[in-house]
Amino acid sequence: MMSQDNEYIQQLLAESRSGSRASMGCLAVAVRERLYPFVLRTTLDHDTTEDILQETLLSVILQITSLRETPSFWPWVYRIAWNKTQDSFRRQYVRASDKTSAAWNQPHEVQNESLLEIKAYEETLRQVSDGLDQLSRHYRDVLRLRYYEQLSYAQIASRTRTTPKVARARSYRAKKRLKTRLRACCI
Repeated sequence: MMSQDNEYIQQLLAESRSGSRASMGCLAVAVRERLYPFVLRTTLDHDTTEDILQETLLSVILQITSLRETPSFWPWVYRIAWNKTQDSFRRQYVRASDKTSAAWNQPHEVQNESLLEIKAYEETLRQVSDGLDQLSRHYRDVLRLRYYEQLSYAQIASRTRTTPKVARARSYRAKKRLKTRLRACCI
């Protein structure tokens, strides 16, 4: 059964390379059927899987003549699909980090929010600011470096002339004290 499948794929490859559109279509269907479960298990999203499969099939069609050895067809196709999947994850990560950094760098935008929600948001910001002001300089600095400048503990340690372990411990203690202060002012 497997050898018949390989023979069929080899035949489709040969015909596709010679310019047969029908063979290229059959090959695309075979590739899609075989790759769909693989990509879906990786992305866990049907829409993303469909996008990746389209990109993969386009690459296969455009590069079919560059494939030197026909027995390496499936590993070649899986490698293309894997690279397209990784590219998709990178794009999603960049989009998410852009949104996060935009949210940190932009003032709170008012979009269909009631006056009460706006006032509650402003009050929360004021309470956090007051809570930070009540912390000692060491705790304030480590929170500012960690959450506003988004530095790693190693970078914080070099700036504060401590060790990463001390920076992590200060961050933990600072968050705990800030949480206690915020609870006290909200009760």
